[in-house]
Amino acid sequence: MKKVGYLGIIGLALANIVIWPYVVEGSNLRVTFFDVGQGDAIFIQTPQGHQMLIDGGPDQKVVEKVAKVLPFWDKSLDLVVLTHADADHITGLVSVLEQYDVGNVLWTGVEKETNIFAAWEQELAQERANIWIADIPQTILWSKDRSARFDVVYAAKEAKEINDTSVITKLVFGETSFLFPGDISKNVEQRLLQEKLAIDADILKIPHHGSKSSSSEAFLAAVSPYMAVIQVGGQNSYGHPAFEVLERLFAMGTTTLRTDQNGDIVIEYDSSKGRTNISNY
Repeated sequence: MKKVGYLGIIGLALANIVIWPYVVEGSNLRVTFFDVGQGDAIFIQTPQGHQMLIDGGPDQKVVEKVAKVLPFWDKSLDLVVLTHADADHITGLVSVLEQYDVGNVLWTGVEKETNIFAAWEQELAQERANIWIADIPQTILWSKDRSARFDVVYAAKEAKEINDTSVITKLVFGETSFLFPGDISKNVEQRLLQEKLAIDADILKIPHHGSKSSSSEAFLAAVSPYMAVIQVGGQNSYGHPAFEVLERLFAMGTTTLRTDQNGDIVIEYDSSKGRTNISNY
């Protein structure tokens, strides 16, 4: 893939809109939920060839995963998103920054006093990337209209728990949409509902690996996904995903996929046919 670089920012009131160069339009969007154990790592490829990675999991496994979905000669990523600085999200991104030419980085700026966060800061300083601090509203566009975009829905700079500083993003492509809420708890879920933010989506990455501290009934009802993906490690010590979360999803009739059971989960949407295909590597 030809490296897609940053073109410009248009400031509209409080909004930051990043516009990537428009290239040949395609019809297929591919979102891959990597099986990285007890952690998150999500790879997005747009029909125009833009490549985005949300989080990096708890170790270097994500580098091997990314190498499988990219040609061997392609060592570039257009956007890396760090939802928050917990080890199961940030660790693999340090290796990604070491081994890939990253064009843009989006994160909250919320620090954590750990060795792995210090390594992240060091690599970030050496990376020749545009650094964006998540705020609302922010939008990345890669099509000639807003039917293909990546929105920052929520971003907190302070919270009692670092999980609740997770940047929440929403991917919209034609008639389908994905919501990526990081590890937010029910406290943030309630805030999203109170502020009536646009969290409705067709496909939901379940918060915090299916923890019982997240995925309240009201939140799930507001998102109203027909499909949910839980990124979780097999036989983890946290008891994720919680039975009550699985029960809520079942009661809603939501198709639920899990990386501990399904491995890497690939969701491909063909806008020309309005059809979603699911596969595994």
